[in-house]
Amino acid sequence: MGIFRTAVIATALLAAPTLALGQAPEPAPAVPTADRDAEVDALFSAYATLETPGCAVSAARDGQLLVERGYGSANLEYDIPITPVTVFEAGSVSKQFTAAAILLLAQEGRLKLGDDIRKYLPKMPDYGRPITIEQLLTHTSGLRDWGDLAGFMGWPRTTRAYSQDDILEIIRRQRSLNYEPGAEYSYTNSGYNLLTEIVRKASGQSLADYSRTKIFAPLGMTRTAWRDDFHRIVRGRAAAYQRIGAGYQELMPFEDGYGNGGLLTTVGDLQTWNQALASNTLGDLGAQLERRGVLSNGARIAYGRGVLVQAWQGLEEVGHSGATAGYRAWLARYPAEKLSVAVLCNASDANTVPLGRAVAALFLRPPPPPTETVPLRNPAALAGMYVNEKTGRPLVLVAGASGLSVSGAGPLYPLTADSVRFGGDVIAFQEPGVFVLRTLEGGRYIHRRTPHWAPTTEQLLDFPGRYHSDELDVTYRVTLDAGQLSLKLENRTLPAIAMGAMYQDAFNLSGNLARFRRDKAGKVTHLRLGSARVRDLVLRRIG
Repeated sequence: MGIFRTAVIATALLAAPTLALGQAPEPAPAVPTADRDAEVDALFSAYATLETPGCAVSAARDGQLLVERGYGSANLEYDIPITPVTVFEAGSVSKQFTAAAILLLAQEGRLKLGDDIRKYLPKMPDYGRPITIEQLLTHTSGLRDWGDLAGFMGWPRTTRAYSQDDILEIIRRQRSLNYEPGAEYSYTNSGYNLLTEIVRKASGQSLADYSRTKIFAPLGMTRTAWRDDFHRIVRGRAAAYQRIGAGYQELMPFEDGYGNGGLLTTVGDLQTWNQALASNTLGDLGAQLERRGVLSNGARIAYGRGVLVQAWQGLEEVGHSGATAGYRAWLARYPAEKLSVAVLCNASDANTVPLGRAVAALFLRPPPPPTETVPLRNPAALAGMYVNEKTGRPLVLVAGASGLSVSGAGPLYPLTADSVRFGGDVIAFQEPGVFVLRTLEGGRYIHRRTPHWAPTTEQLLDFPGRYHSDELDVTYRVTLDAGQLSLKLENRTLPAIAMGAMYQDAFNLSGNLARFRRDKAGKVTHLRLGSARVRDLVLRRIG
């Protein structure tokens, strides 16, 4: 197939005044239309053919369209091109719409953000301290993520159809939290599925119906709806795909649970939404969404209510990314520049955040010069495995010719003689063998250097047995064969997972964590499983 692209180009580029943080206003750069189009095309060139899935992209300033284009195929079986009006699923970009419904209900006096969620969800367990609606909005509830829990049950997302009731049952079965409500930030889809139910209880309508009457219809978002029934036919929807070898296979979200994700929309409708927030069409809803969460210790985090508020290239960026099955999404606005960018893709290998920011950069003045950095002091002495005191998850730092890197995650960039940048986070080295990871969202996690453990076969004999979780109602069997420990879920045909020793009594499970607990006599009594969004899921030894 030849290259295919569609475009709707604004007739003029509006040079609106801009204001970067701490800088005087300057005019936005004037980019010739032809050059701008070519640069956007270049960014999405990997998807500019009907032989691959692709993306739709839109940029607007102060509600005026700058560029809106489509690349690739919406359906690989029928060679249907992606256009600016193609419908995609927006993943976690959806969360801000769930949050907006909650905030509108609060304005109507039907709920309070400080309410205990059990006022609306009485079947939720009593964790000893109330979880508030506000904490669900800001991911500070401590709730485990239901998707990670489903994986431990042997049914990861996309492998079976999950209804909203299925999801609620998984959440309600949990008798423990990751941490005390309000103490930390930890991203979890569970909170937003619960918010969907709170909208139903407070309004008497489903989130789908309430959003349609209060948000989508008033704003003219005619191609936007919730995927509350995955059987429903959606006109103009792109199928979602993941890359397999040199080709692709379909990867659709067969779920009726929504609110955490599940928004069906277009780049044009997302621009309508961002402009409504920027122009206060819905009152101060934009400011309400941007209000960043506060932890119980008074620390303010970067996550607001369904959006992340952070600095990028000297500007405030209000945005969110999304990923569900093979769909990828990103929506952001830069209030000082009145710029909004939306990217929706149906390819799981599309990295929408750098793509979207690269589009934004075309319409922003050049970023401020980088701050001069100081070389990291003696990086070779800092290499080793460091274990998070709260989660038990390790980070392995590797020293090489170009400096320090995190094993499996990429390079670290020096900031000072004793600190480095790790993505959007900062690692600060303190006393020997200790560093503090400060996350973009406001977390502070102490990591201690821990020796790697190489157990003998005799030591591994402590672990084989059967371990049961009441919270998931599953049983795992740990076996030892030819010096290799493996973990297998009973009553399922899934293959066993090899357990790689990391540190004393702790093992790697394909990126997840397994730790064994012993009694005072040294006998192994429990197995604790963990993931990025689940801490210490306890399984007791039953044989």
